Amino acid sequence: MVRIVAIRDVLIVVLGVWFFEFHLDYKLPGENNLLLFFVAIPIVWATLTQLWTSYSYRDIENTWIDLASHLLSVMMLFSTVFLISVVMNTLGDILDTLGIVLFHGVGWTVIMAMVLYDIIDVSR
Repeated sequence: MVRIVAIRDVLIVVLGVWFFEFHLDYKLPGENNLLLFFVAIPIVWATLTQLWTSYSYRDIENTWIDLASHLLSVMMLFSTVFLISVVMNTLGDILDTLGIVLFHGVGWTVIMAMVLYDIIDVSR
């Protein structure tokens, strides 16, 4: 099971970052909407990460809930990759090179931390 979760998560991250950040180059609306950057996205992202760590796979005793949990994990990781990629693409126009590199480091660190947490949790 650990190998399946690890492969699943890494595929979501690699394909998601490639698709959203490099292939689509999707960006948030052109106007500087501070409400979107500082309220909506952080609230959605905080909720996703809170749900990610709020329970463990070992807490689940029902097969259907276990399946739903894996499906939700896929959706949460996919959503996080999307949000981070979109924000990075949008901010790339206003940041200098060092800012872009540092912001990517922060975003990708969060994504990889979620993957690591998932792998450790399923291996318990």
